[in-house]
Amino acid sequence: MAMSQGAYAHQGYIDALFRFVQESLPQHAFHEEIVPWTRAMTMAQRGGPYCLISAFQTPEREAFLRFTAPYGYLLPIGVVIRGSDQERFSPYLSKTGNLQLAELLAKQEFGMGIASSRSYGPKIDGLLQPLVAAGAKYIHRAHQDESTRFLLSMLESKRFDYMLAYPSEVGFYATSSTALRFYPIEGNNDLLPGRFSCTRNPQTDRVFADVSSLANTRKSRAVFLSAYERWLPKYLIAAYRQRLAEFPGASP
Repeated sequence: MAMSQGAYAHQGYIDALFRFVQESLPQHAFHEEIVPWTRAMTMAQRGGPYCLISAFQTPEREAFLRFTAPYGYLLPIGVVIRGSDQERFSPYLSKTGNLQLAELLAKQEFGMGIASSRSYGPKIDGLLQPLVAAGAKYIHRAHQDESTRFLLSMLESKRFDYMLAYPSEVGFYATSSTALRFYPIEGNNDLLPGRFSCTRNPQTDRVFADVSSLANTRKSRAVFLSAYERWLPKYLIAAYRQRLAEFPGASP
């Protein structure tokens, strides 16, 4: 999403959107703060003059954030397996190619890796939390800060059989484009609208109005799409574009 350092510094899709906003609104002076996500939410809840690029809209966040129209649409979290294991998982695929997670979780012979502090959304969390609370031994929890990188490495090393991640995370972290395979989850495969947001603060009124004018424009969608698709596994791009075609006004 956003990379502040390293070989791919400033080449994430959030980085591209931030440059786009800066260049499009020269009347504003920008100051960027890079903090852990929980810290960002705490700062926003306290009501300071902040705007965000990557916060998903939820009823809870609407209490302290206001959201623009979508600047683009993202593929949701799905199941990641080793490419060599596709035949093992084929019985759990729906007719549309989505993985039926509830059925898979009932099979203790399939080990799963999850990040201990990460929310995977209400539907998936609802399936996982009872198993974690019961101490299911086939659920492997990672506590590292770089949990996604760590879990993908463990998956490739056959420490367990599958995990959950965004497809762009697979495209970025996987050591080989063919080593892993991503599947959407049945019942949790709707595209996610990415939106700009600002705190509900008088100081952000003008900024929010100006940022709102950029959202859902042909330019913002093109900036997002180009940067986002760069990090998708190549075999997903055609299906992703087909999904975009189902959303009026979503494609550039």
